[in-house]
Formats: sequence, structure tokens, C-alpha cells
Amino acid sequence: MEGQRKIWIDWAKTLSIFAIVWGHCFPEGLCGFIYAFNVPVFFIISGYLCHREASFGKCFDKTLHNLIIPYFILAAIKVAGPVIKHIGDGEWIWSVAAVLGGFHSLNDAPGCSNLWFVYSLVIVKLLFQVSSGKRDIALAMACLAGAVVYNDILHLEWRWAVSNCLLAYPFFIIGNSLRDKDILQRLVTSARQYRYVAALAAALLIAVTYIVGTQNGQAKLYMGQYANNIVLFAIGALTGSMAVFVLSALLDGVRLKITRVISSGTIVILVFHRELLHPLLKEIGKTDTSSLLTVNTLVFVSAIIVVMAFYPIILLVKRFIPIVMGRRKM
Repeated sequence: MEGQRKIWIDWAKTLSIFAIVWGHCFPEGLCGFIYAFNVPVFFIISGYLCHREASFGKCFDKTLHNLIIPYFILAAIKVAGPVIKHIGDGEWIWSVAAVLGGFHSLNDAPGCSNLWFVYSLVIVKLLFQVSSGKRDIALAMACLAGAVVYNDILHLEWRWAVSNCLLAYPFFIIGNSLRDKDILQRLVTSARQYRYVAALAAALLIAVTYIVGTQNGQAKLYMGQYANNIVLFAIGALTGSMAVFVLSALLDGVRLKITRVISSGTIVILVFHRELLHPLLKEIGKTDTSSLLTVNTLVFVSAIIVVMAFYPIILLVKRFIPIVMGRRKM
């Protein structure tokens, strides 16, 4: 029901998907800042919205309809062109294998691409269901240790959704812990009461995230990488995510249908935003300007335009292909 809907969550998901799109514009000097938090915040939100089901069967059924089925439908659409193109030489099998295995690509054949996030989230949710209590923290710490081995000892660069869970699971657990203690909801209440303090806090969090992200470098979670230092990465991810939540809390009283629709259709934006974004970036590349500020402003505006352009697209998908949206309410 609308009266029970948490508007700030719609804003958090809208701001977060904007950060994803903005990051794929690769604005010069800002990638370290954007990539510090734009994926972690989504796993934190997912953890916040998740609770353990009464049984694994119920959890799997929910995950099947909300994530697994949409994943395979959207992935099939995404790789349909390359598969058809290589149907005669057998190279199409690499794309199929990549989609089934959760690989960004295999043998230079396109795979799940941005849908790695969904694949990882399926694994994370199922792990969370079978874990409990202190085992949540233990498993999260084990994942962080595994991420250090993956990055700093083995120096692996797999574009694999399974290995990406090493960094995804800890943020999911953080989000779920915030749900248990109702911290974010209290933050929303406080931010609405002390708006100027909250605005200042958001500005400080953004500044810290920028500094830390710049120092750490561009984290690439689609490759399971946290850039130069896992501690700096963790700080930037948490401060950036908290900035998103504070800004969302400040916007909690602003009810807009567009944010509600975008929030419910982030999976559609995640998969297809590049198709809308690339033509805009190509035109920006033709602009006769050497001003970095001008270029970065143009790509920022382009990211906003792309996200807003998905408003009618999501409505159409919801009406004609609702299975892609899972059981999400709009």
C-alpha cells in the first residue's frame, strides 16, 4: 500500500542506479569517487530489504521469480545478437556458457555483462538464507579474507559473478544489520527533523568519499577488485553509501511517481542503459571544448537524461513483460 511504502528507499535506489549510469560515463577525475560506492550501496540496500524466509524452499521460490527468471530472460535478450551471428561457427556456445556460469564474457564472447550483479545477488541471498546469527559475521569476514587473497596474493582478474560475491556478501550483511537495528529508518526520521545538519553531513560524507576514492583508485567489483587497498575501499564504500541514504532521507517527503517507477525497474536500467548512453557520449566526444568541467557536466546531465528516459520503458515492460520485473510492486 502507498501509505506503507518507504519513499526514501525509492530515492536511494534511484540515486544508486543513477550512480551506476554516471559511472559508465567514466567522467575524468571522478571514477574513483563514483566506483567507491555505486555497487556496494546496491548490495547494502538489497541486504536491508531482505529477511530470512521460513524455509529454503520459500526463499528459492522468491529468488526464482524476482531474480533468476528475469536474469535469464534479460541475458537471453542481451546475447541474442551475438548468438545468432555465430550460430554457424559454434562460437555461440561461449555466450551461452558465460550466461549460465555468470561470466561477464568468455573467450571474447559476450556473457551476462552488467547482469553479473543479479547473478551475485542470487548467490548472496541463498547463502544468507542458510546462514544465521554469528555465522553471518564469520562468513562475511571469510569473504573479506578471500577478497584479499584474490586481489593481493593471487592477483586474479576474473570477470565472474561467483568470485565477486567475496566483496558483495559483506555489504549485504551490513545492510541486513542496519535493518535489524532499524538504523536507517531512525536516520530518516532524524534527517527530516534536522535538515541542515543532515545536508552538512551529506556534504562531508561526499567529500570524504571523493578523497578516499581518489586515493584508492577505481574499484572494479565486476572483477572482484577493490583497487589499491581494501581498508580505503571499505571506508569509501560506507561513506558514499551513507551519503546516498542521508540524501534519500532528506528527499523522503518528496513523492514522485518517476522515482517509484525507476526504483522498481532498476534491473531494466542496469541491463540496457548503455544502449541509450553511448549515443549521447559519442555526441559529447564531438564537442569542441577542452574544458574538463564542461565535459563532466555534459556527461552528468546525460546520465540524468538516460535514467529519466527509462520511465516509459519500465512502464511498458511492466505492462507487457511483467515477468522481467519479478514480483516487484510499482
